[in-house]
Amino acid sequence: MSDLSAELKQKLQGIKLIVLDVDGVLTDGAIILGGKDSDTKQFHVQDGFGVTLAKQAGIKFGILTGRTSDAVKRRVEELKIDFYECGHFYKQDALKEMISGAGLTPSQVLYMGDDVLDLVCKPHVGVFVAPANATTRVQQEADWTTKRKGGDTAVREMIDTLLDVQGLLTNTEDYFIGAKQ
Repeated sequence: MSDLSAELKQKLQGIKLIVLDVDGVLTDGAIILGGKDSDTKQFHVQDGFGVTLAKQAGIKFGILTGRTSDAVKRRVEELKIDFYECGHFYKQDALKEMISGAGLTPSQVLYMGDDVLDLVCKPHVGVFVAPANATTRVQQEADWTTKRKGGDTAVREMIDTLLDVQGLLTNTEDYFIGAKQ
């Protein structure tokens, strides 16, 4: 966290909604095609628990993806994601609808994406984050690039850092440590 600028830390203070791309962010970007109209995705459990931590701390979540996938829909349901939009090659309109639906302003939103198509979201959010495996242009234009790759806890790194900056990480972790069995 120490490598974040004071300006970025200030912006992170006000984040109330995190919107994530899927392929290359929540996954490593590989698409394994199965039978007719099916694909397989691999998600990291620590990213999922990061979402749970952030939701406990009061952060809302959106998933915004260009593809349609039963595997992603299942993960969205498991994590109780607040907003889910799929099949959007151009994502900015769906993003604006999520922000409006959450009753927030763009400055209260963090978007995490890994490829050029995600850059259309940057002007509509307060903070744009790229995982370490993002394309060169996305990393150059991102407000922050994580040390970890998509599908390999980049989302958890981002969430832990955000909650730490907001002063919520330890108390939120302590909530789960003290949770009843």
